[in-house]
Amino acid sequence: MKKIIALMTIGLFSIPALAADAYGDPFEGWGFVKDDWQVICDNTLTCRAVGYADEGQMATPASILLTAIPKVGLPMGRIQFLPEVSEQSQDNVALWLNGKDYGRLQPSSDGSIYNLTAEQTKQLINHARLNTKIEIKAGSDSWTVSDKGMGAVLLKLDEVQGRVGTPIALVSKSSVRKQTPKSAKQKPVINRASVYTEADHKQLGSSKLAYFQANIDKWINIDDKQFVGSEDTTGSCELVNPKTEIYQRMSKYGSNMLRWDFTTIDATHTLASHMCWQGAYNAANGYWVIDHNKPSQPTLITTSGNDYSDGEISANHKDRGVGDCWNSKTWVWNGTTFAKMTDFSTGMCRGFSGGAWDLPTYVSDVINNDSKTH
Repeated sequence: MKKIIALMTIGLFSIPALAADAYGDPFEGWGFVKDDWQVICDNTLTCRAVGYADEGQMATPASILLTAIPKVGLPMGRIQFLPEVSEQSQDNVALWLNGKDYGRLQPSSDGSIYNLTAEQTKQLINHARLNTKIEIKAGSDSWTVSDKGMGAVLLKLDEVQGRVGTPIALVSKSSVRKQTPKSAKQKPVINRASVYTEADHKQLGSSKLAYFQANIDKWINIDDKQFVGSEDTTGSCELVNPKTEIYQRMSKYGSNMLRWDFTTIDATHTLASHMCWQGAYNAANGYWVIDHNKPSQPTLITTSGNDYSDGEISANHKDRGVGDCWNSKTWVWNGTTFAKMTDFSTGMCRGFSGGAWDLPTYVSDVINNDSKTH
């Protein structure tokens, strides 16, 4: 009854008011979340709406992904679920809405993900603001995707891409508020610069290494605003900061966690790294670029990194211990700094080992040059 009343009031309230109990920014982290659905948009304005089985069905997780390109009327739809069906049943997986069979799903090349036809996607969207039982059936087996939050999430997608009140709106064609559909934005272009690789065995000279080790703690400004948390740092580096309790505790035991490491990037730049923090199932390093011409002014890249290899810094973290949801960032060397290359999550924590989908908030085009110097 509550949902019916809400549908009747669509013409009376603004779109944001409809999702007042939702949360999040579509361009950050998990994006805009309402109940069992979320929408995440990247810097090109491509948006991905995802629905899941409710949390009470973790033994049989299922998820729908709708990828919407700006100014393109119909999103691309995909479905996955666990446990997977046998090879013999792959051609008998079907989409059901409110007890009606809407046809077989098309298996992808590996058989673990299924593609919705344009008609199936259209019918699913047409049910977005109704009480809808969304099922995937294969013989006697079935999986359910919750409809809770689908309408609010697709309304938010319409709003972000400028679809509201237009013929290409997903759920807001009749809105009295008219938007102008937005065009897709170009991906940033990064020119990957050459770096020393592990095979080159290029190391700092002993005198320069000793100089860096003796001075690095003086060069790092532990009170810098960037250092204690920003878009790319996501947290303070407590194991570098002598003011923190954990640093003081570790220093009593001469912990290796308080050690600086230095890796040559190229002939004039070195990467300084240090453990920043460690939790129950995540840990992270801080990474600073030292320009040999002005070594006393290291540039902080991130305090959430995990690894550096061949010109890339990566940061991969579980959103909870069982590892069914992750977030990841990557930075690539462009000759002067590490530019952000990717930023994505795998969506909500709903039972898929490693996460259900890759849902980027930031993408780029990287032009690859020779990956090493001599």
